[in-house]
Amino acid sequence: MAGNKLLLASVVLAGLLAITVWQFNARDIEDNRAPETSVKLPKLKKDDVDELSISAPEKKAVLLKKVDKTWKLVEPLATRADQAAVDTALAKLEELEVIGVAATKPENFEKLDVTVEKAVHVLAKKDGKPVADLLIGAARGGNTMVREASGTLVATVKGSSRYAFDKDLKDWRDRSIVEVPAEQVKSIAFQSAGGTFTFVKEGDAWKQAPGDAVLPEFDASKIVSLVGTATSLSAQDFAGDEIDREAAGVGAKPEGTVTLTTGGEAGEQQVVVHVGHKVPNTDNYYLTREGKEALFIVSDFIGGRMLATPDKFQKDKPRETIKVYPEKRVVTPVPNANPHAAHGH
Repeated sequence: MAGNKLLLASVVLAGLLAITVWQFNARDIEDNRAPETSVKLPKLKKDDVDELSISAPEKKAVLLKKVDKTWKLVEPLATRADQAAVDTALAKLEELEVIGVAATKPENFEKLDVTVEKAVHVLAKKDGKPVADLLIGAARGGNTMVREASGTLVATVKGSSRYAFDKDLKDWRDRSIVEVPAEQVKSIAFQSAGGTFTFVKEGDAWKQAPGDAVLPEFDASKIVSLVGTATSLSAQDFAGDEIDREAAGVGAKPEGTVTLTTGGEAGEQQVVVHVGHKVPNTDNYYLTREGKEALFIVSDFIGGRMLATPDKFQKDKPRETIKVYPEKRVVTPVPNANPHAAHGH
């Protein structure tokens, strides 16, 4: 009996020893395990940024600065920036949410487009000091690959971000030409080779200006539509510096001129735009506004509407109705193959 007790005690002791050794080994493995990799990106607010430097592959680098609460394009030219485009970029910087680590080794940077050559480089500053220096790379699974320019870890950022920075120069420029409340327009005048036409608003009704040759079939609703177009003009693009204004048809003798006279709290003001020739190899038109230096390019729809011709102010001619008569069908009797069938034979 004593031997059995001794044997049982030995077995229990061996088991306890085995458990203890296992626990020590497990702790040793845990202590030597590589720490979990994580990556952090700068946390920004829109007001934390007053300067943006952005360079994208195969596009001109731009420098944008906030001046008196308005964003300006500083390089490669000085002009007003598209405020909505800048606001979208700032919103994306504010929304950066890291949801994982995409890569930890430089050899993986190229396939994620986070190399200097492939990424969109965004340098944000506040009061001249960098607050974020990011390389924005490819989209993967609806998310965006982002690396700090001096870092070695690639973050997976939630959502699509690159589109907000990967823009052509024209998309950073303010493309608005005319932004005037249509209800403030008191008169509109058109001049071109097609004639000179002036229209005035009396109350809520548009009429031809006194003394103008009467237009047969004048349609006041056409003026309402044209005023709507003229008061919200926006460019598709900008002509290059090499384009001469005379050659573009907006010099001393423009192809067409539209003059808006407005009222309102600021008193009576005039907005004058000049329409030129069509841009070579396109249906678009050159256009300028007095007081703005840019030579704009507008759509065929806008350019065509700004060039005066009488039909633009008259009722549409009724469309010709083409009568379609039903086709006469001629039925040819088919000879009965069995002449006796009709007689029941």
